[in-house]
Amino acid sequence: MKKKIPALVLAALLLTGCRGGESSAPRVIPEGITLHTDEDVSSEYAETVKAYFAAVEQNDFEAYAGMVHPVYLSAFRTYLEEQKDSSPEENFARQHKRFDEDGYDSWRITDLTLSVYQEPDYDYYFKQFTDAGILTEEQVQTVRDSAEEMQDLKFSVDVLYEGDTEPVTVFRNQQMILFKTADGIRIFG
Repeated sequence: MKKKIPALVLAALLLTGCRGGESSAPRVIPEGITLHTDEDVSSEYAETVKAYFAAVEQNDFEAYAGMVHPVYLSAFRTYLEEQKDSSPEENFARQHKRFDEDGYDSWRITDLTLSVYQEPDYDYYFKQFTDAGILTEEQVQTVRDSAEEMQDLKFSVDVLYEGDTEPVTVFRNQQMILFKTADGIRIFG
């Protein structure tokens, strides 16, 4: 029997591709994306999220996968292969394609807005992944133990489609957790 996937986890599945997770993955230069942040969002975290979405925009799987927490990458790979008969590369291609709109040849991300959740509930966040069968309790503990600090962010993304004059918001107030680890900032979900 397949488990029902909670909405937050489903959003993570759509926003997170995965691969090996090595720290030497290429970084995408996030040109053209205007970043809007609250003052309590660390610039380190903000630039990582900006580079993450630039990788999505540029369809750069290697850079994208290099920004995701390695424990999550491994668990998500297993989940995709065993539960969805899919691969991280296929998932990433679907994610990139989610921005496509009928009748438009191309698009670009114009704005990324970030703010901090004032009272994050990390236990609840991780429980959704364990309940969906993506992570084990041991994997969650490994992730939490390796984090020097965590930041729970809300993000919104605006996209300008070729031929339009105004961008449209394609994601509003979605959640993303980032970790500062010995290998740098990593995104989770």
